[in-house]
Parts: sequence; structure tokens; C-alpha cells
Amino acid sequence: MIEIKNAIRMIQNNDALPVYYLKGNDQFLHNFFIEKLCDSIFTENNIVKSLLTPNEMSGKEIIEQILFSDLFNTQKLFILRDPQQLKGKAAKDLLEYCSNPIPNHFLVLINDNFMDNSSFSKSLVKNVDPINVSTPFARDLSKWARFFFKENNKKAEPSIIEELVENYGDSVYNIKNEIDKLCLMNNNAIIKASDINSASSWVRSRQRWELMSSIGNRDLERSISLSKEIIGDFDTMISLVYPLTAFFQEILYAKMNNGTFVNPKSYISLSKSIKNNISTFARRYNKQEIEKSIRELKDIETRQKTSNSDDESDLINFIYNTIG
Repeated sequence: MIEIKNAIRMIQNNDALPVYYLKGNDQFLHNFFIEKLCDSIFTENNIVKSLLTPNEMSGKEIIEQILFSDLFNTQKLFILRDPQQLKGKAAKDLLEYCSNPIPNHFLVLINDNFMDNSSFSKSLVKNVDPINVSTPFARDLSKWARFFFKENNKKAEPSIIEELVENYGDSVYNIKNEIDKLCLMNNNAIIKASDINSASSWVRSRQRWELMSSIGNRDLERSISLSKEIIGDFDTMISLVYPLTAFFQEILYAKMNNGTFVNPKSYISLSKSIKNNISTFARRYNKQEIEKSIRELKDIETRQKTSNSDDESDLINFIYNTIG
């Protein structure tokens, strides 16, 4: 397994390979790698790039596109998502191509499932070393954060880097997005903790994770106290319904998986500290309690959208009914 920084370093040293296999689901890293590859193999106004997907094309069509060479032997980049979905002759032809690629053709295969151990993936890695494009761990996310600040010609205090990784570290893209917004709003060369303590989005995120943690730990007193701080000043009940539902869904998935937290099933991101403690939270609730909480959140959502409902009362009643 090759780390993405090493693969990019080779590309920047004009040592691009004809075939790459990206494994992992961080969309920013997918795009970042492809961008660096394009910078290396194409001139500025001469990019020939094709996206191929088995969901929209037959295996035969995909292989024909990859194999087609024009009279001018044009340099081309093909990006094939989910190559493991190809079956039969198409899969065999793709593996054969990876062993004997066409000159001036570059192929990037992207498999979101880092743990994929299919027969296709096993065969592919015999000829192509996979590149890890999963969301990095906290230490490497901190390096990415510093890189993004540098891109904005700024530096940040270590405490800000830590909070970014904590609150937005579910993907590299989210960290970049928050840093770009933070730099846009701040004219200082060095961003300090005092510059963000008053930023409502940061305070809101921090308090949300604290509330989820206290609910997960069944700390009734702390949960009630936090709910009164959050509602009105920074959040509404309807804006809390979705992250709380995602939170309890992850607890339910862990419960159904014998207490083990697997890859997140929700489209709503949770902080790293919350994800790291999902298995602990799952042990504090039984399956019926979790399902009851999810149903109640659905009822609250309906009530909030169809009647004059009090945010603070809805949240406090939910906490009482959940924690007991």
C-alpha cells in the first residue's frame, strides 16, 4: 500500500505511472490526486479526461474507450470508478490492460471500499500497488490542516488545528472547507484561538458534540444544561433533529454489529470523538431504547414542520424520554 504523499511526489518528479489504483472513500483525496496527475501529464489547455462508471456504461464500452487510440497518439486520462463491479470478459480485459497499458494512456481506478478483498482486487494488486485514499488519522489530518492554512498564506495556533481535526475531521474536504472560510473571514497572518471563540459555527459544532456525548453517556443533568445553552442562542430543534438521528442510527448499527462501530452509514458527519465512542454509547442503551429515540425524533420533526412547537420543550422532553 502506497501513501498518497509518496505517489504524488513521484508524479511531481515526472515519474507518472500508466495505471493507478486508489482505495478509500475520501472524495477530496480522489480529486486532489487526479488534479496533481493532470498537472503533470497535460499542458494547460490540452486536457483529455474521461470519467467511466459501470453503473452508466457496459463493461464492453468501458474497455473500448480505454483501448481506443487516435492517429495522433493523444495523451489521455481515464478515471474508472468501482472497477470491481466489472464482470466476466470486461474484468479480464481490464486486468490484462493493467499489465500491458497503452503508451500515452493513463488510467486511474477508484474503489471507495478500502477493505475490498474481491477476486478482482486481489488480482489487480499483483500488478498495481494500491494507494491509500481513506480519510487519514488525526496526526496526518493535522498535517493537511497546516497545508491548507499555508495555501491561504496563513498560520494557525496548535489549538485551532486540534479543534479543526476534532470537529471536522470526518473528511479532508470538510477540514479544507472550514479553513478556507476561516481564512476568508480573518485578515491576520496568524489565526489565534481568540479569533474563533466568538464564531457561532465553531461554538455550535462544539456544543453539538458535547450534547451528543452527554446523551450517549446518559448524563441527564449535563444534557439538560447543554440543551438550554444551545437552543435559542446557536441552534433550533429542527436543525438538531438530523444530527441526533444520525447519532442514534450509528449507535443502532453498532448495537446490531455486536457493539463494533463500522464505517458510518449516515450522510451527516459526526466528530471524531463521537465516532470513537459510538461502541461505548451503544453499551449504555438497549436496541428498543435506541429505536424509540429515533422514532421520537421523527415525530418531533413532523411536529416542528406542521405546528407551533417550542424548541426547548421538545429537546428537553426528548432528553428525559431518552435518558430516563
